[in-house]
Amino acid sequence: MPFIVCIKQKIPRPLGNKRKNNFYSGKKKSHRVKTQLMVNHRSIIIHETGHNKGIRHEYDIYKEDRFTTPKQVVNIFDLGYLGIEKDFSDELSSFPYRKKES
Repeated sequence: MPFIVCIKQKIPRPLGNKRKNNFYSGKKKSHRVKTQLMVNHRSIIIHETGHNKGIRHEYDIYKEDRFTTPKQVVNIFDLGYLGIEKDFSDELSSFPYRKKES
C-alpha cells in the first residue's frame, strides 16, 4: 500500500514581491516549497513531484501530477486529500480515522 505525503521544506526568503507571495505559507509563517511523495511500506520512494510553490494546496498538486497505480492497490492519504474519493472514484483510497465532531 503506497502512502501519499506532501513534504514542506523551508527556503530562504525570495527576492521580489511576487516571488515572496508565491512561496509564503501563511499557516507556517515562512517561505516554503512543497514536494509530493508516494512511498511504499518500506519507505522507498515510488514517485516524486518537483518542487511546487508553498501557496499551492496538496490536493491541487496531486490532481496536476497524479501518478496512477494498479486498480487493486489501495492508496493511503492524509486528511489534506479529502476530495479524492469523489473526484477519482476509480482508484481505491483510504484515509486515517477521523473522529466525528459532536
